[in-house]
Amino acid sequence: MTEGILNFDLDPEHEFQLSKKFKAFQIQYLAVYLTVMGADWIQGPYLYKLYNSYELDLTQIAMLFLTGFVSGAFAGTAVGSLADSWGRKRVCIVFCFTMMSAITLRLVNSYPLLFLSHILSGLSTALLYSVFESWYVSEHTSRGFPAEWRSRTFALATLLNSVVAILAGLLANLLVDIWGFRAPYIASMVLVGLVGLMVTTTWSENYGSNQFKDIDLMRTLRSGLTTMIKSKNIMIIGIAQTFFECSMYIFVLLYIPAIENATKGDDLPLGYLFSTMMIAVMVGSMTFQLFEQQAKTGPRFFLHFTEDRLLTMALGLASCAFMLMAYHGNTSTTTLLMAYHMFEFTTGLYYPSISSLKAEAIPEETRAAVMTLLRIPMNLSVGLIMWHVDDMSTAMMFSICGIMTSVGCFLVIAFYRH
Repeated sequence: MTEGILNFDLDPEHEFQLSKKFKAFQIQYLAVYLTVMGADWIQGPYLYKLYNSYELDLTQIAMLFLTGFVSGAFAGTAVGSLADSWGRKRVCIVFCFTMMSAITLRLVNSYPLLFLSHILSGLSTALLYSVFESWYVSEHTSRGFPAEWRSRTFALATLLNSVVAILAGLLANLLVDIWGFRAPYIASMVLVGLVGLMVTTTWSENYGSNQFKDIDLMRTLRSGLTTMIKSKNIMIIGIAQTFFECSMYIFVLLYIPAIENATKGDDLPLGYLFSTMMIAVMVGSMTFQLFEQQAKTGPRFFLHFTEDRLLTMALGLASCAFMLMAYHGNTSTTTLLMAYHMFEFTTGLYYPSISSLKAEAIPEETRAAVMTLLRIPMNLSVGLIMWHVDDMSTAMMFSICGIMTSVGCFLVIAFYRH
């Protein structure tokens, strides 16, 4: 597989010029990535409260989440897989239209329209977490940057994403105080419109092995599935992603009801809580960057902390955090908050680790197809658990998350190979 410029020595002048071009490219990508993530983050702190204001109960809210995950598994896979042949830039623009439509519908207090909103947002989320990254990896390679520089971008993206999330939480709190629960969603629409403008005017188009003239969904999916089956590393990465992100989305649904139950219904500044959790994510991403830098220039001890081992660290710590939530969350608010922040720290480790491993393992010609296929088990697993939300206590669901992340940790340790 072609990886652009790989491992060889550059003369200082050439390296300086290449580094300068790489930083400009990073800015081009991160400007879009951070804006789109800001549009996503600003919706997070008050989604549960918005639906409460519509007089929806937890079961109804869980059904909306379920709709989104099922949509992501099927519609998201179909559209995301076409990005390799239709063009990743084009599909990023499709994301902007679907996301804008989803947010607009979310502002209407009508349960059928909210279902449609989550169908569109499920599609949008599948594209957000596959096509944007696929565009970056392809463009990084085609511009001739060293493959090992990709981890720099993923680590920096996670770090800055945490900063954006902190600011989004503070802004969401301020907007709600002034204009009510719908205000963050209007702000999100503005940001999504800005993303569409930046992608249209600053990004070039790139493809996998097939061009726009040769669009065949079933062949693209078969090709992606064949690539997955032939690579044990891709399968292990996919299982780890399924277990971690399935747990993460269940956490997103449950963390507000759990903390409200622990505090006996006291009014909480949820935007500020969200911001402090995002600080924990930022610390996790900074930890990843520290290990990455030390592995290159520091003591030999740090050579052991490769991306797969940092991924196992994230999965293992996440398992501990969920067990704390499950067994002490109902009795100790302090323990629950500690567990929340511990889990968010692991997400800061997880995202640059898993992104680096996927960039290394997945071939360019089927990248978007494979990345969307890898999200199907996660979407279906979350949907299955949410379908039974009435049958399980919060502690039981947190326990399931703890078991999933611990199994993921074991599988990466046992089966992933460089």
